[in-house]
Amino acid sequence: MSIPNAQSLIDSMLRGVAISAVNRAVFERKPVFSMGTVNQGVRLGAASVGYDVIVRPAVQQVLPQLPLPNGK
Repeated sequence: MSIPNAQSLIDSMLRGVAISAVNRAVFERKPVFSMGTVNQGVRLGAASVGYDVIVRPAVQQVLPQLPLPNGK
């Protein structure tokens, strides 16, 4: 398990807030500058960090061991 550094944590959180803002503006037609946007963005950022810390290393460890469907 790799621990992300501060820059990658901040990057994930800001990316989550940006995605949340676009989602709220385009699809939900709600105000972008609101606490709801920040809350949703932090949840998305935390999910991204969780994926990077837990899921990605596990997948990278398992994938090389799986046989490919074409036999190679």
